Order: sequence, then C-alpha cells, then structure tokens
Amino acid sequence: MLDKVKKTIKKHNLMDIGDKVIVAVSGGPDSIALLHILHSLREEFKLQLYAAHLNHNFRGIEAQMDAQYVAKFCEELKILSFIKSMDVPKYAKEQGVSAEEAGRILRYEFFGEVVERVGATKIAVAHNQNDQAETVLMRLLRGTGIQGLTAIHHERGKIIRPLLDVNRKEIEEYCAQYNLSPRIDETNLEPIYHRNKIRLELIPYIQEHYNPSIIESLAKTAEILKKDNEFMEEVARDAYNQVKLEKAQGCLALSIEGINKIHPALQSRIFRLATEELVGKKEGLEYKHIQGIIELLQKNETGKKILLAMGIVVKTSYNKIIFTIKDEEEEANFYYELRENGHLSIDEIKGEIFTKVVMREDMKGISRDKYVKCFDYDKVKEGLNVRNRREGDRFWPLGLVGSKKLKDFYIDYKIERDKRNEIPLVCDGNEIMWVVGYRISEKYKVTEETSRILTVEYKKMLKES
Repeated sequence: MLDKVKKTIKKHNLMDIGDKVIVAVSGGPDSIALLHILHSLREEFKLQLYAAHLNHNFRGIEAQMDAQYVAKFCEELKILSFIKSMDVPKYAKEQGVSAEEAGRILRYEFFGEVVERVGATKIAVAHNQNDQAETVLMRLLRGTGIQGLTAIHHERGKIIRPLLDVNRKEIEEYCAQYNLSPRIDETNLEPIYHRNKIRLELIPYIQEHYNPSIIESLAKTAEILKKDNEFMEEVARDAYNQVKLEKAQGCLALSIEGINKIHPALQSRIFRLATEELVGKKEGLEYKHIQGIIELLQKNETGKKILLAMGIVVKTSYNKIIFTIKDEEEEANFYYELRENGHLSIDEIKGEIFTKVVMREDMKGISRDKYVKCFDYDKVKEGLNVRNRREGDRFWPLGLVGSKKLKDFYIDYKIERDKRNEIPLVCDGNEIMWVVGYRISEKYKVTEETSRILTVEYKKMLKES
C-alpha cells in the first residue's frame, strides 16, 4: 500500500520536495494510516509534517479519548500536533446547517488557522476509494451532472488526498500490519446518516447482487468523467470570455444573443462561471437555479429578474443578462447648483462638471465630443443645476417635435434601469437642458441669434491609484 500511495502522489503531483504538510487526523483508521505513511515518506520527500485534530464534541468522553490518542500517536512519531475543541452541534443549530456540514466548515477553518501558524503548503486529508464511491452514489441519487459525478478530486488548492486510490480494506490491513490500533467511531457503524446508509446497506447489496467490484467501478467512473469535465470546462471558459460584455463592482453582464448560440450543455457552465467570478464560488448554483436563468433568457423581457443563492440577482436588460449582488437598485439621488463659470464634483456618480460662458464672437469652434455641449445662455431663466432623474421628468430632445417623458427617452435609447439614476441631467430650474452623454434640449440650442454661449463639459473622475 505504501508503494501505491507513493505512485498516486507522483502521478498527480500532490507534493513537492520540502513541502510543509498538515495532516488532518481524526484518530480513525484512514487518517492514522495516512499520517503513518507520510511519516514513512518524509525523508524521501523532505517533508515537514504537522497533525491537526478537531474535537467536534458530538461524542462526549469518546471524543476526548480520540484527541488523547492522536496526541500520543503524534508524540511517538515526533510530529507536532495541534488539537482544538469546538462546539459543532451549537454551530450547526445557530447556522441552520446539518451536523456534517457544520463539522466540515469548522474543520477547514481550523486547518486554515494551522496553515497560517506553521506556513504549511499542503493539507492532507484521508479520503479513500470507498469515500469516492459513496460520494458518486450520493450525488447520483440526488441528481447531478458530469461535474458532480467527478466527486472527490486528488487535489484542490492546498488540499491533497494521497489515499484516494486505495480502498478501506487495504487501509485496515495496513493498520493491522503496523499495529496502529486506530480509534473506531461507533456512529460510523450505524445507518443513521445518509452516507452511512449507502456505506452499510446500499453498497453491500450491490456488491452481493450486481457487482462485487462496485467500489473500484465507481471510482474509475469518477476518474473518467474528470477528464471529460476538464475538457468541457476549458471549452466553457473560452465561450464565457466571448459572451461576457462588461464587469463592474458587484455586477457583470453577458450577451443574450451570444449565449443563445451556445450549446445548452455549455450554457449551465457559463452561468456557473459568472457566479464564480461574481462571488468567488459556483457550488451554490443548483439545477433549479440554472432552469430559472434559462427561462429568463427565453422570455427575454427587459426588467425581469430572479433571485438565486448567495444573494445573486439575475435580470435581463435589452440584449444583456446581468448577474449582480445588489438586491435593490441603489438610488443615489443628487442635486447641485452650477455657477456660470466653475467646476463641480458629483461624488455620488464619481463625475465632474465644468461650466464656462463666452461671447459668441469669442467661440473658436464647437466640440463634437458627446460629453461637451454648447447652449444658448440667454435662454437660461431659473438657474443652472445638475441632478439625476425625478418622477414625471419630461425632455424635448434636439430635432424632435415636442417633448416626451424622460422614461420613454431612456427606453428608446435602451438605457438599463439600474444605470438611469446615474445619468446627470443639466437643468435650468426643472427644465432639462442636457441628458449628459445623449441629447441636448431643442429649447436651449445655439442659433444665429445667440449672443452668449454656455459650454458644459462632463468628465468621469480618475480612480485613485
């Protein structure tokens, strides 16, 4: 078994020479065998080994005895051990998660603490071939895709699993061969959890009636699907980069037209990649969430939205589908008076306004920049100001006959709802003179009779370095 584990380490490049490795040790056969094997390989790989044990406080005195056993075992091997006790049942109740999930969260949180303390490069955990098979079956029964059936990976970040190619029987034989006498968690022998039922009831039934080698078969299936999944992920990432239109803080947009041209098998992966880029993980996106996004795409009605997991809102806006973590549209209302010659900063939208009044004969030319506009200053009666939209706003766009609702103007220009409140409006009192970046008003255009010209320039503030 030692040679088998060494082969796995080399095949999957799980460790480098000189690695500092934290070994997660529960005290059971799997983790004790793992620690013993890595201790045997420490000279060959020049390893610095540390052990980490978390008392979950589920089993009272038995759990305390586990911790004592791990401490003594590590002492015999001259390995520094870190042992911590946490109230996992209390955490599970407070967070509303299962006991198994609570244990996993706090366990990896503890491992992270030890990593920082010793500067570890790897965390070795003792998942084996049986765990792989059980995970495949669990996900298959629950319903999953190719990615889910790849189950447990040999390596993910700092986490490595050197025992993933050996089965539980081999581990037990190894422990017996070296007289390791690991602790046995009696709850693992009771069909009280879903995984335990699969381990103790379903797999033995399949072995007896269908396939004696079901453990190896399921592990092989997971390994085959990993390669298929890696290929599809690579293709999906290329497609994702092609359909991604823009990204801002807490928000990113994809092209609906682009997504519709992509095979449905890749669309779900693209949505998960968008989720990953937005919040740092994609595991929370379930089948029902994917279906909700697809239905949203099929309807393609501007303004429609759905709520996903992790606080993500997905909405359609013209030719875009937008992923955002802003639950509500943030209304940053602003209003500032403008001087006829001056400079104003608009902090709410990170913009600046520059104004200047000149006599017509002094004008050297009119800029074609969409953010620089000229107006007949003699037509300004109520006083200059800059603000964002208000309910009931109307506007007379240059070249049109009569005014129209500002809302309709925004719709005509396909301006997304969550962007409309960020557009500054240069006004004369309540009368809109310029929808900045779009159109000026017919009422304030420069004509042959104009004697004084007001120039207004809008700039986005430079980001602080």
